[in-house]
Amino acid sequence: MAQFNQGVLGAFSGKVGSVVGSNWRDIDYMRGLPKQSSKPATAKQLLIREKFRLLIQFLTLVKSVINQGFKNEDTRRATAFNLAFTANKDAFAGTDTEPVLDFSKMIFSKGSGVSKATGCKIVADGDGVLTVTWDAISGNAQALTDEATVVLYCEEDKEVVVHEGVLRSLNTAQVEIPSNWSSCTIHGYVYMTSKEDKNSLTSYAGALSIM
Repeated sequence: MAQFNQGVLGAFSGKVGSVVGSNWRDIDYMRGLPKQSSKPATAKQLLIREKFRLLIQFLTLVKSVINQGFKNEDTRRATAFNLAFTANKDAFAGTDTEPVLDFSKMIFSKGSGVSKATGCKIVADGDGVLTVTWDAISGNAQALTDEATVVLYCEEDKEVVVHEGVLRSLNTAQVEIPSNWSSCTIHGYVYMTSKEDKNSLTSYAGALSIM
């Protein structure tokens, strides 16, 4: 893909012969049309496609979360979703023929200057409520006003619950889960956001089996 700045005829959008012109974030681009291949996909290509499919499917569920979590990264040439995709491209387990997402490695946020939540745990409280806890922070009074974003993901139902706005100083968040979340595995995540709207790195709170 080539970038251009007001060529002979200026910027254009659409297809002209074998060239496609487009504009993204006030940047004009030209690219050639892809060549069709009659060769069957290799095992490696099929593996990459399946990984892309699984990761895009998962990240789409948490798009609003990563829009906040990656907003402080350089989004001039890539969206928050693109940055999250790159950050999670190695979050896989399974085999070369049957890859699966490694939920313990998922990253929903990046940042610096905001302390990452430590000691995160997820426990069942009964009556459709889960409690997510994290360690108290000491020596940083300003960090006490950070707010936690808690993400719960039901692996079997492929559903997400997001709970926001809990002060870090409380060290706990109680989250109501859907009634259909039964006989499933729930994964928990936490990241912090400061008053200046800066984010911490994501912490994994572990997995919990609900019967």
